[in-house]
Amino acid sequence: MRGKLLFVTGGLVGYVLGARAGRKRYDQIVAAAQNLWSAPPVQRRVNEARDFALERVGDVPSALLEGGRKLVATVQERATRTTGETDAVPTPARAAEPTESSSVTPSGAAPAATEPK
Repeated sequence: MRGKLLFVTGGLVGYVLGARAGRKRYDQIVAAAQNLWSAPPVQRRVNEARDFALERVGDVPSALLEGGRKLVATVQERATRTTGETDAVPTPARAAEPTESSSVTPSGAAPAATEPK
């Protein structure tokens, strides 16, 4: 029990002393990082990168559109080769509308038997 108490006490003392020294070192690191970020050469490169990215953003929609067109053309070409049809994009068949005389409910289950009142 005495060993555990000494271990915990040592841990607490180390934490308090380390926290004081740690905060000072943390403040030094933060100040150095802020000085580096504010340096003119770094800011010049940051501005160049931002300007480059803003110029390229305009190219993205046109590149996506062109890529989409190529993809659709490739899919249609492959579908035409395999089926031999000119309309390569199949259209889904309309589902039959349920009628009143239908014995299946919309959920696909048979209707429950009802007793006359």
